[in-house]
Amino acid sequence: MSGNGDGDGNRDVGGNRDVEELAELLRELKGRTNRSYAALAARSGVSGSALHRYCSGTSVPGDYEVIGRFGKVCGAGSEELLELHRRWVLADAERKRAVSRAPAAVSATGSGGPGSPATPDVSRDETEGEPDGETGVGTGPDVVAEAEAGPGVAAVPEAVPGVAAEPGPLRSAPAQEPGSAAPPPRRRPLIAVLALAVVAAAGVAAALLGKVFTSSSGSGGSSDDRLLLSSRCPVVVSMGQSDACVHELQSLLARAGGKLDIDGAFGPVTQMRVVVFQLRSGLTPNGSVDERTKRALYENAGKPLGTWTPERVTRRIREVFTEDPERAVGIADCASLLDPLYTLPNSNATRNWGVFQLYDGTLRKLGGTREQALDPDWNIRAAHRLWALTHDFSAWQACDRAYRAGSKGDKGS
Repeated sequence: MSGNGDGDGNRDVGGNRDVEELAELLRELKGRTNRSYAALAARSGVSGSALHRYCSGTSVPGDYEVIGRFGKVCGAGSEELLELHRRWVLADAERKRAVSRAPAAVSATGSGGPGSPATPDVSRDETEGEPDGETGVGTGPDVVAEAEAGPGVAAVPEAVPGVAAEPGPLRSAPAQEPGSAAPPPRRRPLIAVLALAVVAAAGVAAALLGKVFTSSSGSGGSSDDRLLLSSRCPVVVSMGQSDACVHELQSLLARAGGKLDIDGAFGPVTQMRVVVFQLRSGLTPNGSVDERTKRALYENAGKPLGTWTPERVTRRIREVFTEDPERAVGIADCASLLDPLYTLPNSNATRNWGVFQLYDGTLRKLGGTREQALDPDWNIRAAHRLWALTHDFSAWQACDRAYRAGSKGDKGS
């Protein structure tokens, strides 16, 4: 869970439909509380001015956890938190597009001159302050995803050896004098004829090889039923897509042991399952389904997404956190909905993992790995080690505040 306040890359993106839908849900959640922005800011660790901008739709935070904390403080349920995450992903994509468009706009109109468009501010909100010390807090990127070469990149053809280009510009033929015999036609040099023959033969061979490759790999969809590898699906299937390709993806994830709705809509839960599948299959866990991930989904016969049920997770938390079992269960429910394969991204290329949402930096301090963090037993015991450092739940400040606020509400009722 990242406590990075307003989040890096906060940018004015008002007027976009996805941003407005996010703001609409935030306003709805705030309206239930009957509390001011200042009061909610004090509970969620986000400045009141930042919350006002998010709820008005004029900016989007770079980290989901910023508004995730806000949602929890407002009493959002598990389904609402997932919907909040879905809307944030779409709004954040628009924020990133706004960031990428800004340099182009400046270079096209000049920098700083009259009439040039103003570049929106991308600095951190000065009112946000420092991270709040949660397990997800980081000061720099821990994981830099390696770029993978995409399929279908054509190689630049090399020059045919021995074939030289004819130098010099083209000249028009001299005018023919009246009565003179027409000059004999110039014969094309033999080497040029051979070059043309070589190029033509190479083209035929390439076409034949391409046809053979398409047939053998199934990427043309003609030799098998692997829809994701066919031309009917995009090269990369990713968040926000809704079609038969996503339905196929979800079916394959379910076959691999993942618990998710097969509804054809690529949302937060689908992305979480993809990330875990990629990690456990030795692929880059970026949540986007490229060709390597597609092939692994079809070829993997195991159950890389198998894990514990929420009921079993709850029992184990109570066994480990004997000092305050119900509070520990409440905080885990707030952090991950008791889902051992729950993962959330941060804006600095890190993630939070598992039952207690252990941040990449915390995993390093505990001597653990991402794979271990997805093991519910290891995750719960590691969380107890964090608890034992202070004998309180200060490592999960936002969820602890939400739990205590809920407990007070229950007693009041």
